[in-house]
Amino acid sequence: MMAIMVLAGLTVTIVSVHLLTMLQGRGLSLAEAVALGALIGPAQVTARLVEMASGGRHHPIWTLAAAAGLSAVGLVMLALGLPLVGAAIFLYAAGNGIFSIARGALPLALFGADRYAPVMGRLARPSLIAQAMAPTIGAVLLSVWGSDGTLTAIAAVAVANLGLAILLWRYCLPRSAHN
Repeated sequence: MMAIMVLAGLTVTIVSVHLLTMLQGRGLSLAEAVALGALIGPAQVTARLVEMASGGRHHPIWTLAAAAGLSAVGLVMLALGLPLVGAAIFLYAAGNGIFSIARGALPLALFGADRYAPVMGRLARPSLIAQAMAPTIGAVLLSVWGSDGTLTAIAAVAVANLGLAILLWRYCLPRSAHN
């Protein structure tokens, strides 16, 4: 779970800091990049509302896997240069939106209320360190690989994170909880 949080924090922070630069590197104007970046907030809120409307009918691991999947699909679409940039950003941001729910709910479900605070503390530190380093990592990637290479690297990290979420789902939950 720690690796999932670290990779998600790294990805989200690089995208948050460098999205406009990466979109401009792809040939969009600053105004177009800002307009597309403005989709992030509404996408996050929409995804959270959909998650809350489900009323907790599924285990938080589902939320985590959905978050990782949406983010990975969105970032892969961006990396491939598909023409639906707005849809790609919306999917990525929707995943990020529900990840914020999963990162709090899943440790509670897996470790219980008594162990929640210490577990969250141990999970938070590496993620916060990754988030602090992410802007510099993103800047180095952009200077060495450009927008295309950086988006490809970020998409690869997001796909790896989806794989980790699936492994967590498969190996950490009893068979009956997979629904």
